[in-house]
Order: sequence, then C-alpha cells, then structure tokens
Amino acid sequence: MLSAGQLTSFLKKWWLPLLFCVVLPTAVVGSVIQRHSQFSPIDEQAHFDYVERLYSHGVPVLGDRLLPSTLREIACRGTALPGIVTPPCESATFTAKDFPGEGYQYQAQQPPLYYAFTAPIAKLVEKVVGLGPVGSARVIGVLLLIAGLLLSWHVAMMMKISRLTSLAGIAVMGLSPTVVYYSSIVTNDSAGILCGALVCYVAARTHIEQKSFVRHAVVVGIICAFVKSVCALPALVLGGLFIALSIQRAGGIAVMKTKQSRQLWWKSHTAQTYGRTGVGFIVAVTASSLLWALFMRFSAGVSPLDLPTFQVLRARPTNLGVILSEATNMLYPLTGLYNPFQFWNQDVYNLLNSVGAFTLVAGCAAGIVISKRTWWSIAGPVALGGTYICGIGIAVTGWWVYRIGPDVVSRYALSLLPLLVLIVCAGIQRATAQKVFAVGAFAFSAMS
Repeated sequence: MLSAGQLTSFLKKWWLPLLFCVVLPTAVVGSVIQRHSQFSPIDEQAHFDYVERLYSHGVPVLGDRLLPSTLREIACRGTALPGIVTPPCESATFTAKDFPGEGYQYQAQQPPLYYAFTAPIAKLVEKVVGLGPVGSARVIGVLLLIAGLLLSWHVAMMMKISRLTSLAGIAVMGLSPTVVYYSSIVTNDSAGILCGALVCYVAARTHIEQKSFVRHAVVVGIICAFVKSVCALPALVLGGLFIALSIQRAGGIAVMKTKQSRQLWWKSHTAQTYGRTGVGFIVAVTASSLLWALFMRFSAGVSPLDLPTFQVLRARPTNLGVILSEATNMLYPLTGLYNPFQFWNQDVYNLLNSVGAFTLVAGCAAGIVISKRTWWSIAGPVALGGTYICGIGIAVTGWWVYRIGPDVVSRYALSLLPLLVLIVCAGIQRATAQKVFAVGAFAFSAMS
C-alpha cells in the first residue's frame, strides 16, 4: 500500500492530469450521453447493430440486414435526424425493409476490432450498471477517450513538453465538441484519439531512445487499421516523416539513386532507427487495410454501389476543385462542420471552429519560419501537409469505391489530433506565450 507521503507525492504530480484526462472528460461526455437519448444520425444504429451481432452472428457482410433487436431500438429510441420515419414502437414485429435505407447493415464495411472490444465490455457494464444495451455501448467511448488522453499526456512528458501547455492542449483535445460528441455515441471513431496516441508513443520512443521500434510500429499499425481505415492516418504520416528524416540525415535523396547507396542507407543508424520504424508503420497499415478490403469485397452479398444508404451522397459533383476543397475539412478536427449540440449558440460555435482550425494550422506551420530545426519544427509542416493529403486520399477513395461525391468530414482527422496538438504544444516555448496559450485553451475548453 502507498504510504501517506507517497500518496501525497502521487496526487501532487497527477491531480491535474487526472482532472483533465479523466474527471472532466467523463463528466462532459456523460452529460452528452444523458442529453441525447436518440440514435445519432452519424450511423450510430448501424455501429450498435455491429456490436450486438458480432459474437452471436459473426462479422457482418454487405448485404446483411439489421437485427430485429436493433430495429426495435431504432423504432422506440428514435433517430436525431428530421424526417426519419419508422414503424411504431408498439409493433409486434419489425421488418428491415420498412426502415430507412431498407434496413441494410451498411457499416459491415468497417473492420471488426473496435466492435470485438466493445461488445463484451458493454455487456459487463449493462449487467453491473444497468444502462441498457445502447447506453452501455456508449460508455466504451469514454474509456477509450480517457486512455487516449492519458497516453497523450505521457508522450508529452516523454518529449519534455511544458507541463502547462501540455495540460492546456490535452484539455482542448479532450473537451472539444467533435471529440466529446464522437466519444458519446457508439462508433469506431471514438477510438481515434487512442489510436493516434499509440502511434505518437511509438514515434516518441524511437526518437528518444534512438533505436528501432519496428515491431511496436507493426503491431500498432495493425491495430489502427483494424479499428478503422482513417485511424491508420497518423501511422502513414509519421511513417513517411521518419523515412524522409532518415534519408535526409543520410545525405538526401541522392542515397536512393543506386542499389549500393540504398543498401548503405538501409544499414545506417538513421535507417535502423527512423527508417525501419517508419517502414514498419506504412507496411503494417497498408497490408492490413488491403487484406480487409479484399475480405469485404469477396464476402459481400451486394455491391456497395447498390446500397440505398449511399445514394444520397452521389448527388454532389466530382471534380478536382471539389476534392481539394473537401480535403480542407481535415483541418477542423476540434469542432467540425456538424454541430450536434442544439443548445449551443451557432455564432459561438462558428467562432470556436475558426479559432480551433487557426491554432492547429498556425502552430504546425510555424516550423517553416523557425531557423533552429528542432524535431517539432520539422514535424509540424509535415504533419499539416500530411493531414491535407490524407483528406485528398479519402475523397478520391470514396469516389473510387462507392462512387460518391467527395465527402470529407472532420471526424476523419480525429486520430491525427494527438499528433497535431502535441506539435502545437511543443512549439510554444517562451514562458509568456505558454501562459497566453494556456488561458486561451482553458477558455476554449470551458465552453463545453
């Protein structure tokens, strides 16, 4: 057991991180769960159905219909989207075709890891707390958020980022509208912060200890890819950064010109640390995503092009200008363009939306004009550019696979948020600037 002195020391060191990583996020997300009894219009009913069926009916495939128990929950709970019409709750039986989208399980396209983790814990929570199946599944989002915030704090301390700015940045991340909302519904987006923090942790250890963590990178890359494809984005961004950094330190792009120079580079210290860890990230997420895409394609009972749910997304035009414009939505992961909080003042929401995006963009881009090339000044512009390029990739992939118009939403960048926030915090080094940032960050967080 801890002695009185040890307990005092622990509380002195950890009470603020616990407040901003555990207590406040739990209170705010719990409040949102309590206020929003209806299913979220962001596909929550389909994600919930995936959780319910995984261990009883196996991994769903495109063409499956929602379970009768899910249909009953939809009819009785309702969906927070105007115009949705369902059979009455008192109906004796429910037929999938009587529901929006003809009751197809259109989220069968998602990898199974989040649902495999959520289902047993949700059942346990339901038995112990008695929140019901939907409320119990929503609680998992709180647990994932807490884990992601605590790990982000640990990474910040590993990288010797100011304690004040780290707390402020984590407060913004954990209490921002987008993070809070997607942590309060049943969705694999709720694992984005934790996935991003895991990638940052492996990258930080590689940088600090100056040795290869390729096995860790492979494991984390596989985990992220099998949670959700967009959760693999930080592994791609940091993997590319590490490979580029390794090549730059080995003499520049010239080392790639001949087979002999490439072999010498691969055996160099920078390749054995940054290069191999970066390759581990990229190979793991690419191979995992490809395997899941092949499984989804060959197991599907219907083509994604035939699902009624996606028809509404095919009305938008597709051209280069629209794709480049949609990709900028990746720069709004703190607030997003969708305001689910009906009681919020829309003008205040729009202000925070602009402030949040400006802070991330300015903080990450500042490295371009910094003469002292520290790790954050290099990582910032690369992370910012990588985030935008990922948005372009998402838009192109959506058109290629589903033939839908470019539709890049801010929640796709949730997994990149730990990386972006840590870079911003690391770049604020003057004491006065740290205090100003902290005041602004805590004011931003207090709005929740």
